[in-house]
Amino acid sequence: MFSWETIGSFGSLREWGHFSTWLRGQIADGVAEEIAPPAGTDAGERWFRHIPTGSLWRLVPDDNPYGPGFWAAYDEAA
Repeated sequence: MFSWETIGSFGSLREWGHFSTWLRGQIADGVAEEIAPPAGTDAGERWFRHIPTGSLWRLVPDDNPYGPGFWAAYDEAA
């Protein structure tokens, strides 16, 4: 079982496509589930739970000043 890693920004449409395919596979395999984002979340964000760890992750769209990217919703070190 591999842990998820932050993607600060997708470098190309091809990288985005590979990631999308991978994420759909994670959901199909029961490793992830898409959840409703919390109130006040930026439009277009999609949130996911990594089921083995319970950690929450954000998929941020390209129109966001921080995206496009995929990273933990909450900083574990904080």
